[in-house]
Amino acid sequence: MFVVINDKVNAEFAAELTASGHPTYFLKRTPGERNPRIILTLLNIIRRHDIRLIHAHDSGAKHFAMLSKFYRSMSVGYTIHNTGIVASWDRVRLRLHRQFVDWNIAISAAVERECQAVKLTRIFKVHNGIPLASFGGGDRPRNFGTPIRLINIARLYPRQKGQDILIRAVGICRARGLDVRCDFVGNPPEGDHKTMAGLEQLAAAEGVSDRIRFHCDRTDVRTLLDDADIFVLPSRYEGFGLVLLEAMAAGVPVIAADIDGPAELLVDGSNGIKFKVGSAEDLADKIVALAGRPEVAACLAKTAQRFVTEFDIANMRDQYFAIYSQMMKVV
Repeated sequence: MFVVINDKVNAEFAAELTASGHPTYFLKRTPGERNPRIILTLLNIIRRHDIRLIHAHDSGAKHFAMLSKFYRSMSVGYTIHNTGIVASWDRVRLRLHRQFVDWNIAISAAVERECQAVKLTRIFKVHNGIPLASFGGGDRPRNFGTPIRLINIARLYPRQKGQDILIRAVGICRARGLDVRCDFVGNPPEGDHKTMAGLEQLAAAEGVSDRIRFHCDRTDVRTLLDDADIFVLPSRYEGFGLVLLEAMAAGVPVIAADIDGPAELLVDGSNGIKFKVGSAEDLADKIVALAGRPEVAACLAKTAQRFVTEFDIANMRDQYFAIYSQMMKVV
């Protein structure tokens, strides 16, 4: 059964859900809407289909799931998708979470450690997965011609994702004589009308406006990766780094900040390159060095492709189903 609460949904995705043959509900909730009809409709759906387990992936869904426990006996789980989330809860939020959430899924060892630090119980570590078949087989030779093509795929949110660091690194590379271009793929948070302008101003200040391109509303991630020489993840913090797996599977050598989530995936110099978090200078050093050694880049990419096979989304699915089965026994 599928329930899409919000009114914004990809038309192709909606069509796939409808064609699946499973009961599908579109509640068309507008942003910020607090109409109680949504809650009542969801409770009716729970009753109609005898739902006994809810797995929430964001705070709004978690709060609804917690409320549903007043309606009937329910097993409630919550996936923590980033570092810093559980640490930000005050005592009241933490107490409510412990009382009403029965099990927790951490997407990485870093997130798992944070869950343990606040004494959450029934913690399962399940790495996010990707559909390997959609990204695998990327064997296009990357000869690092002119220009060197960098790519970053992430939400345009520099405070976390560090796009400003990469723009500054492009400026440093340019000053050192390296002909480099960088594509930023992603959208700013909904309603954010300042981030894009701020990044464009930074590119102009660094003298690299002609070397930076922004691509919003793109879904052809594999095509974009195929056109790139190096994938860069300059995040300041990251719970895991799913897009790193996508780049690895596509055969693109990766450079990422040495932070908890990506550090769990990358062995520096083996399946990728790490740089000092927040340092545009160190990132530029790594880009220039890798650009000058295409044979090393090819070796990194091959090793990464072998490494990423264990992160197929089917493995994540199987782990989830095993947890669901276990948690249903305690309802």
